[in-house]
Amino acid sequence: MGNRVVYYGPPDNPRTRMAVEIAPDDLDFGIVDPSLSWEDRLAQLKNTETLILGGPSLSTDEIAALPSIRLLQLMSAGYDRIDIPAIKEMGIFVSNSSRQVAPAVSQHTVALMIMVLNRIVPGVEGARDGSWADKARSRPLFELMDRTVGIVGLGNIGRLVARRLSGFDCELIYSDVRTIPEVVERELNVKRVALDDLLATSDVVTAHVPLYSGTRGIFDAAAFKRMKNTAIFINACRGAVHDEADLIQALKDGEIAGAGLDVLEDEPADLDNPLLSMDNVVVTPHMAGSTEERIERALLSSFENARRVTRGEEPAQQIEPLV
Repeated sequence: MGNRVVYYGPPDNPRTRMAVEIAPDDLDFGIVDPSLSWEDRLAQLKNTETLILGGPSLSTDEIAALPSIRLLQLMSAGYDRIDIPAIKEMGIFVSNSSRQVAPAVSQHTVALMIMVLNRIVPGVEGARDGSWADKARSRPLFELMDRTVGIVGLGNIGRLVARRLSGFDCELIYSDVRTIPEVVERELNVKRVALDDLLATSDVVTAHVPLYSGTRGIFDAAAFKRMKNTAIFINACRGAVHDEADLIQALKDGEIAGAGLDVLEDEPADLDNPLLSMDNVVVTPHMAGSTEERIERALLSSFENARRVTRGEEPAQQIEPLV
């Protein structure tokens, strides 16, 4: 009983259905429902070598109890819900789907910039409720073109954001704790600066960092005070990267001009969260990486990693977490 390659997700979920539809015939593939009892799940996972997490996760103790596991494959780019060091100490590979997620998130990031600067949401609301342009024009509208965009984190997603923005003639600067090759900087026409300088000079600050101890709450009251009062903040990585109370206060005090957020500290958000009612804020429900194309890319790369493990090779896109 049990398959060597398992997709771990609700059977009625569209992602699970796609996984079943495109699973290659050369893999011993099956699905396991996270809502089953631990005893039933353990029985179905006893022969599993590659476990593809389609959203729900397992605890470190549960992963340790799987006798055949060799690869924990994440469909996501983020890995903050997984204790990577502990799992790797068990001799288990851990890979993510950052490259596969990047096109979708980069597209959504630029969309958030445009929605905030050009006040798209109040415009749509006005067209629907009869107030027409009154809501949109209650604050100034701006263009994205020729603005200075500061990218915090120039990994797979940050690099594609830079590439997308090249057509907007933006000046691109970035900050990253990791060393970025000069050839990448030249190719993307981006300039490395200190984070404080990025905050002080950017018209748009966009966050694309993994969530770990060094980035949790990095965008706090002090960070927002450094930003221009005409600047906007974009976060499409993890909600805990910004301090939500500090962000709300900065928006109320006019320390920054607006925000575009695909992630919040608590999801789903409480309806009384002030960010949901501010007319200079756009909030989307953690959907940036949810395109059909991204799901298919992540599944196909996950299946290829499963093949590598089956052949006795190391998987691609292994996570080396920052600490």
